Amino acid sequence: MSKKSSSTILVDSQTLSSLMPRKTFDYHSGASITSLNFDDSGQYLISAGIDKSIQLYDVHKGIHTKDIQSQKYGAHLAKFTHKDLNCLYASTPEAVPQDEPIDHAIRYLSLSDKKYLRYFKGHKSQVVSLEVDPVHDMFITSSFDKSVKLWDLRTSNPTGSVEVGQPVLLAYDPHGIVFVTAKLPGYGGGDGVGELEFYDTKNVHQVPFLRSTIHTRPECTWTNIEFANNGKYLLLSTNTSEHYLIDAFSGRLLTRLVMQHPNYKLNSHYPVSHTSCFSSCGRYVIAGSSVSELSVFDLVGIQSSNGSATVKDSDNPSTLSPFKTISTNQGIPKLIAFNPKLFTVATADNSVTLWQPS
Repeated sequence: MSKKSSSTILVDSQTLSSLMPRKTFDYHSGASITSLNFDDSGQYLISAGIDKSIQLYDVHKGIHTKDIQSQKYGAHLAKFTHKDLNCLYASTPEAVPQDEPIDHAIRYLSLSDKKYLRYFKGHKSQVVSLEVDPVHDMFITSSFDKSVKLWDLRTSNPTGSVEVGQPVLLAYDPHGIVFVTAKLPGYGGGDGVGELEFYDTKNVHQVPFLRSTIHTRPECTWTNIEFANNGKYLLLSTNTSEHYLIDAFSGRLLTRLVMQHPNYKLNSHYPVSHTSCFSSCGRYVIAGSSVSELSVFDLVGIQSSNGSATVKDSDNPSTLSPFKTISTNQGIPKLIAFNPKLFTVATADNSVTLWQPS
């Protein structure tokens, strides 16, 4: 990584087009990596993989700093909290003897000294989505037990719970006021048709204040949903060459982001997340693939309702192609994360690669 003094770099089409692999880390022993996450400062990155480990990297220095083994419980969905070098992660339980209970607890870990601060117990099946409140010391989870639970980092028991009828993906809006559940298509026989439900975080026990139906490719699996930092869009990632841009105010589909390889499909026996992501400004989307390429999309012409205006289907293109495709020989970028503060992109497959503009 560069050791030059700090400077301001504009996130634009030119700098994104010049992204290049700068550093590659191989600390998961060739095992598939399933999640990536930057901390609030942008200095640190964590990865979790099916080798049941969490790896910590100092992005500013370009070095690997910690190896945290979780061999008994597994590790997935590792996410930084807002305090110190602390993170949450979900268990990946395997078959155990009948006289032993299966542990689906979420673990709260201090990465600095590798000590556990708290265990959050309440889910009866494996956790499939975990998101940290962007403002408060709260987080939300969903599970195969078909429930969504809200948690306060200061107490081990959930502060709220809602039955949602199936496993869902979760996303907070940039202010922690609203969260969205994404009901995956194909559950219960509805191939290609999923549903988004919008909740008020302070009134989670009430019915969603907005519901919308999203039609996607029948064979695709949804892998992640996230709000843009500008609050205008939701990005629905899939395991195929298509991702979906949603109006964050109306829940309607605005356009499909289509990569150049129409037959691409990420096949994995283990759940992965963040196959595409927003840039920190919310104007761009970067998507990974299984063909050693990054695809970069510019959303500048896409209209959203902004809470009041009416947007017709004809106002936006039905599909959007990438303005730049970047090839790499540094592994397969099946996972991707954009640094919130430093101009760095992280990708992962069996190793982690850091990218910066040239």
